[in-house]
Amino acid sequence: MNSLEKAILKTVIYYDIFDYPLTGFEIWKWLYDYQVTLDEVVKALENSFDLKRYLETKDGFYFFKGRKSLINTRKARRDYSIDKWRVGLRAAWFLRIIPFIKTIILCNSIAYFNAEKDSDIDFFIIVKDKYLWLTRFLITILLHFLRIRRHGNKISDRICLSFYIIDNNLSLEKLTYKRDIHFYYWLLHFVPIFDTGIYKKFFKNNAWLKNYIPRASTWEVIDNWMTKDNFFTKIFRTFLERILDNFLGRFLNSFLRKVQLFKMSKNKFSKSKENNTDVIISDNILKFHEEDNRKSIRDIFYKRISKL
Repeated sequence: MNSLEKAILKTVIYYDIFDYPLTGFEIWKWLYDYQVTLDEVVKALENSFDLKRYLETKDGFYFFKGRKSLINTRKARRDYSIDKWRVGLRAAWFLRIIPFIKTIILCNSIAYFNAEKDSDIDFFIIVKDKYLWLTRFLITILLHFLRIRRHGNKISDRICLSFYIIDNNLSLEKLTYKRDIHFYYWLLHFVPIFDTGIYKKFFKNNAWLKNYIPRASTWEVIDNWMTKDNFFTKIFRTFLERILDNFLGRFLNSFLRKVQLFKMSKNKFSKSKENNTDVIISDNILKFHEEDNRKSIRDIFYKRISKL
């Protein structure tokens, strides 16, 4: 197999782990560790004998032989994802009034329409420096009041608040493991659903992703799939920020930091004390992935490559 055929197979393998068949355009756009034209990818898919040994196609989708049922799986999950996206938009509609929120991003499977029926809705949130703990507190309280925050056994269609960063610490490269393919594709599928103008800066700070997925680019989201500011919400949020962007706000942030750290310390089973990037608790990043499966997915990915 030549380099292009191997890259195509690697890309299909990754998405097959998540039962997601790909179109020819998606294979080209999300091609792993290789850059060619769309025409070259299409020709390889149509004419390569080596690829046809492993892949088959139907209705414009490509998948491993014997995996034709994934087409129906993808269609069903798209419907689930659209419903969950609407819940995410509703949450963002309320959250946009909270001071110091810069961007709300949908991530994980819902961002590329592959959410399962009972899955939650993952938010990645960027907030202003010096107000991480205050903003997290306000977000948590509001979503809990609205009864759409994930907690305990309440998971399906609930908002998972597992990742926060500050607006002057935007690069995520330092969080990656060696050959961290799942992290690369996780970041690739970030979709902003509320943005005050910082998302493009965020993506620029993570341009290192192009070293692994060369055609990685920002998502152009149409209006119906985003929550936007209006005159009232922008004025109201700005008003609150002017009141709190001073000693008072920093005092509240410091106090709420101590309260939240005390509560977190009660979790004796947390990975926060381990030397990894699964769980991170700092003034720059809050990452609560107690069941971070990046390493296991990486191992599955490379085992499947070695078999082929």
